[in-house]
Amino acid sequence: MIFEDVAKELVERVYGGIASIIMGRDGIPLSMHLKEGAQLELEPLGIEYSNVLSEVARASKTIGSGEVQELVVLTEQYIIIMRGITPDYFITLILSPDGNLGKARYLIRVNLPKLKAEL
Repeated sequence: MIFEDVAKELVERVYGGIASIIMGRDGIPLSMHLKEGAQLELEPLGIEYSNVLSEVARASKTIGSGEVQELVVLTEQYIIIMRGITPDYFITLILSPDGNLGKARYLIRVNLPKLKAEL
């Protein structure tokens, strides 16, 4: 299925790729891929960051700045990139702190049409 292929491709083609999740805003994952040897609880991460994405979207609507396209969170251990696919689904890519953010954003963007077509 396309979801598994894209989730795996993103992690494997980006320097520093650790994991990816394609998830519904209801918290149900369509696909998850974790790099071999990585220790990360993907489903709780996806659920929590789904809530963050929803809050940012509400704030953006309140101030009239338009729909949120992408959200990037930098933590001590990760770079977390979230991008909406449709109003009901989003993709998250988790990188190491030295990961290639530019290539990650590019690969997410070029894969969006394939994901949208499947949803």
